Amino acid sequence: MSTALSRRVDEVLRGPIKSKTVFPVLLLHLIAEQPDHGYGLMQRIESICGDLVAVNTNKIYPLLRRLEERGFVTATWDHPTKRSRRVYSITPQGEERLRKIKGSMLPYLEQIERAVGRLKNELYQPLGAEHAVSRTRTSA
Repeated sequence: MSTALSRRVDEVLRGPIKSKTVFPVLLLHLIAEQPDHGYGLMQRIESICGDLVAVNTNKIYPLLRRLEERGFVTATWDHPTKRSRRVYSITPQGEERLRKIKGSMLPYLEQIERAVGRLKNELYQPLGAEHAVSRTRTSA
């Protein structure tokens, strides 16, 4: 996906839901499935979202720190005797937060799914249907 297209897609999803809910809930979900370090989480997000959601170190590490400060995740060093990678695990408070967010998020995601489907149908309806619409407009 081109950089310009990635930016446009990112702008479609920009807003309070994305920045305050989608990334945190996705991180909490992934960490609940399997504790992981920041780079591993970035790779997992990329495998799920592709280029649709741009994730980099400037986004993920501050968010992981905020989740840790709020008690939703804990972090331990991969090797206790030296600084290496921090592995994040979900806390009971984080599990509760994840359940709460997921409970209210489904209608929002379904709304996005319907809107994107309508946009796709509008732009890429079958060629025969497009010609039929054109003929109807020109004969009217």
